[in-house]
Amino acid sequence: MILTGIIIISIALYQKISTTYYQNKLVEEYDRYISNLDFSEDIEPALQPAEESAVKNGEYEELSEVPKEPEENPVDIYLEGKAISGIIEIPKLGVRAVILEGTDDRALKYTVGHYPETVNPGEKGNFVLLGHRNYVYGHYFRRIDELEPGDEVIIKKESDIYTYLVTESFVVSPEEVWVLDNTVETMLTMITCTPIITYTDRLIVRGVISE
Repeated sequence: MILTGIIIISIALYQKISTTYYQNKLVEEYDRYISNLDFSEDIEPALQPAEESAVKNGEYEELSEVPKEPEENPVDIYLEGKAISGIIEIPKLGVRAVILEGTDDRALKYTVGHYPETVNPGEKGNFVLLGHRNYVYGHYFRRIDELEPGDEVIIKKESDIYTYLVTESFVVSPEEVWVLDNTVETMLTMITCTPIITYTDRLIVRGVISE
């Protein structure tokens, strides 16, 4: 019995540590991608010495660019090619996590998932995110029940930043899929299971984009 308990605890601890590690690596890689994106947009590439000489002598001809191999998407390393949609930050809860396209178990194990049939962040309509709430892995929505009207949820997608302000929270049954429906307002809907342990219902936290 004691040995079995130790094994179960060890497995749970390993899952928690590995999930945190992979999530942090994904966030770091996405931050690096954004930094490179901003840098490349702001600075024009300098001419090489040979090109400068040709320009000065009036002999410049269009040079063929050497094709660069595409950089490996960091999500390919950890999540087999699923696309990163951005970053979610919830300052009140200390949450900072990658948003992944898709809501299957593999996606939600390491990240928050964007429901693919809903709008993108900042777009008019219902931007829906799903996240787990357990104590072992994918715990990024564990404390969203603590959010109150006016609390901020920040979504970063490439160089764009969108701030949503929480307006309401409520509980529905799993069958009440109307929470996925599109909306007139530019809205964020976060969905997770509740209560913790039994997970029989769904906790919904909604917010609208800040002016």
